[in-house]
Amino acid sequence: MEDLLGHHQNEKLTKKLSEFAFDFSYDDLPSEVTEQAKLFILDTLGCALGGRTQAKEEVSWITMFAGSQNSKGNSTIFGEKERTSAATAALANGAIAHTIDFDDTHMPSITHLGSSLVATTFALGEELNSNGKDIIEAFVLGFDVAGRIGRCAMPSHYKYWHPTATFGGIGAAVAGAKLLKLDSKQIEMTIGLAADAAGGLRYGVDNGDFSKSLHPAMAAMKAVLFAQLINNGATGPLGILEYSSGFFNAFSEEPNFEPLLDRLGEYYEISVGGLKSYPTIQCSHTAISKTLELVQENGIHKDDIAEVSIVQSETMPGQGMNYNPQSPLAARLSTPFAVSLGLQDGGVSLERFTEDTLADPEINEIMSRIKIDSSTQLAEEHPNTVASIVDIKTRDGRSFSGKQIFAKGDPNNRMTAIEIEDKFRKLSAPILGKEKVTQVTSKINNLQEIQDLDEITQILR
Repeated sequence: MEDLLGHHQNEKLTKKLSEFAFDFSYDDLPSEVTEQAKLFILDTLGCALGGRTQAKEEVSWITMFAGSQNSKGNSTIFGEKERTSAATAALANGAIAHTIDFDDTHMPSITHLGSSLVATTFALGEELNSNGKDIIEAFVLGFDVAGRIGRCAMPSHYKYWHPTATFGGIGAAVAGAKLLKLDSKQIEMTIGLAADAAGGLRYGVDNGDFSKSLHPAMAAMKAVLFAQLINNGATGPLGILEYSSGFFNAFSEEPNFEPLLDRLGEYYEISVGGLKSYPTIQCSHTAISKTLELVQENGIHKDDIAEVSIVQSETMPGQGMNYNPQSPLAARLSTPFAVSLGLQDGGVSLERFTEDTLADPEINEIMSRIKIDSSTQLAEEHPNTVASIVDIKTRDGRSFSGKQIFAKGDPNNRMTAIEIEDKFRKLSAPILGKEKVTQVTSKINNLQEIQDLDEITQILR
């Protein structure tokens, strides 16, 4: 009886979410939400352009593939001259934006959503001659849907799956459906196709290989594909989120359906999204910043350190604890490597994640002095963040300790608009040049006034 009752209570969840998506309007958004969305879009564009100089090899793999398709269309691959189809551009831009692992994080779902959402909305937006309000509307909606679905499926979902691929793919599909102005039933079928095709394992997160960059790429490409198919008259599954063998039951050990429709339109998931101040895995940020703070405040030299002991909120056993990264991306996903680099350099910069740095004997020696443990208690005390307790012991017997709950860029410790614009400038200037950086920043800051997305993408080509 309980199962029947539970099933009855969860009926038509996908339908109700789709009706909300259909009614969703830019005009109803609070100004702080639209401002947040614009900063996230700018940040994602910066990460994509930064990837072109800091992850050249990985970017070349996807751009060479895209070029070989000879796809015709009006969509831009960021940094490429020729236009291509929306699906191809979405694929390439989703990968490019995630190569350097510097993009946003929605901690309740542990998802990087900007990469797939910008890739989807810009690729389709160019094809449709969408205006700036259309882009903001679709971006915020996709973020909201993905974040809500993530809340329902976490935390057990993260045991096997990379949420950037799974939740991101569904959110991006809804964003695409919104740009195509599909009706609520069509949106529900688009969700159905995206949920049916969801995938992306945590292997890439643990090991730092190219599959991780392909996760938002595939999410964006499939989003464009599914929204266009439904727009062309294709049909898709209805009610797939709550179906007995549907998305939530298949992708979560204990799904909680309540967050999906909770206070729809009253709060927005992008409001609890954060941006990265370090080009490393999110779970490393509080450990890096607290370690550097203790060292700098107390005048500790790296050679005087006997041990750095770090206790972190557990997201998943072993997360970020790779002591032998084999690639620059794997190094960005390694907390001990990132902390060691910080101790060596006095900071953590994107340019230092290279093969030469990986082979640096000093950094590897410092790594041997770093001990990391995870704590479920810390995770319970401070939900939706990765808090760190850092203890530094020196060779002469001194001890220094500190705790950091929120990383710089977390919604509880936000980066300012100026800091985000500065991050964009540093990432994009080598590709765009100073003048175009200023132009893009200004246009994204006034995105709601843009009448045709091509005003922006022509600068990015």
